[in-house]
Amino acid sequence: MSMPDLKCEILRILAENALNNVSPCVMDSDNLSKTLDINLAATKQLLNVLHASGLIITNMDSQYSLITQEGIHWLKRMAFSVQNSKDSQQALG
Repeated sequence: MSMPDLKCEILRILAENALNNVSPCVMDSDNLSKTLDINLAATKQLLNVLHASGLIITNMDSQYSLITQEGIHWLKRMAFSVQNSKDSQQALG
């Protein structure tokens, strides 16, 4: 899976946690790593990038993370963008 795809997948997992729970709890990077089937170091690197961009909040050692409102909005924009791209391709095809 490409880096952009992994970032989207992390955001999707964190968004599901936030939107499907009355009281969302932080997600452990070990569980994210296992879910994504990538090593823990790569998971933590991606979490740091997402944290730096303001899409998630993570603690200093990137062990626990939550998605931010900005992260949820970014995911919605990406989904809209992908859908519009598919619609445009179907119209042309």
